[in-house]
Amino acid sequence: MPSRRKFLAGVSTASAVGVIGCLGTSDTTTGLVLRKSIDVEVTSADGNPVRTDLLNVIFEQDENILHGSYDPEYIASAIDERFVTVSDDLHEALRNQFQDVRYLANVESTEGDKTPVNTAATQTAFNELTLGGVASVSTTWGDDGFGYLRVHNTEPRNQAVSDSNITPFDLDARVNSE
Repeated sequence: MPSRRKFLAGVSTASAVGVIGCLGTSDTTTGLVLRKSIDVEVTSADGNPVRTDLLNVIFEQDENILHGSYDPEYIASAIDERFVTVSDDLHEALRNQFQDVRYLANVESTEGDKTPVNTAATQTAFNELTLGGVASVSTTWGDDGFGYLRVHNTEPRNQAVSDSNITPFDLDARVNSE
C-alpha cells in the first residue's frame, strides 16, 4: 500500500495533467467573427449606473455587409467603414472617460454544432479580430475573474465588404431616454 505522501503526489500529478489536457486545442473554436462591440458603464441623469454599447458592429455573411451603430463623439476613430480597431490613445481616453469599458466579440463556429464564443476581449485581442474574418479562439480567465477571448490564429476576410451601414447615435440621448 502506497504512503499518503506518494498517493497525494500521484493525485496532484494526475490533476495537473488533466488540467493541462483541458487547456489544449479541444477548447479552441474556429469560426467567423460576426460581431464586435464596446460596452461601457455610464451614469444616467437620475444617477444610476447604466451599461450600454458605445459601438456595436455586425458582419452579415449572407449579404457581405457591416451594419451597426456607434457614438462618433467617443469612438469615431475606431471605424473606417471596413474595420473596427481601437488605438492605444483611444483605449486610454475611453478608460479615463467611463467607469468601465469592455471589448466584446462573437465568433460563430464553423465546426459543426460547437457553441459560439461570445465573450470579453482585451484591446489587443479585439484589434486582432477582423469582422467577417476567420479566427481560432478560446477563453482564458483574467486576474479580474472575467473570461476573456484568447486569439490563437486569424485570417482576413476572403473578400472585401460590399457595403457598410454603421450609423451614428448620441450616447447621452440613448442613456437618458431609457
